Amino acid sequence: MNSKVEVEELIGVLEKIREEQHPEIPSKLIRDIVEAEFERTDDRAQGKKETKRIIEEFLKSQDKEVE
Repeated sequence: MNSKVEVEELIGVLEKIREEQHPEIPSKLIRDIVEAEFERTDDRAQGKKETKRIIEEFLKSQDKEVE
C-alpha cells in the first residue's frame, strides 16, 4: 500500500510539471507510463517494452488526429 501512495505522489509531482511546462501532453499518458513502470519493477525489460508500447500508441493516435 505504501508503494501505491508513493506512486500517486510521483504522479502528482509529474502532473504539476506537465501542467506548467507541457500542457499539450495528456495527463493520462503520464499516469499510464508511471503505472506501467511501477507494475513491472521486478522486470525492467518488460516495463521498458510496455512504456514503449504506450508511447507508440499515443503517437499513432496523434497522427490519426492530424489526418
